[in-house]
Amino acid sequence: MQTVLHYFLHLVFPLAIAWVFFNNEWKNAYLLLLLTMLVDLDHLLASPIFDPNR
Repeated sequence: MQTVLHYFLHLVFPLAIAWVFFNNEWKNAYLLLLLTMLVDLDHLLASPIFDPNR
């Protein structure tokens, strides 16, 4: 359940934020919100990539 919530907050929640607050330009806003997650790409270098106890 924690994994589902995690991905929900990363993908679906920003979509809702973009659609509610930037209704006319929601696609651009959603893309911008997704691009801000690029900062966390260094987490892919971590070993293990996903550690539920971290």
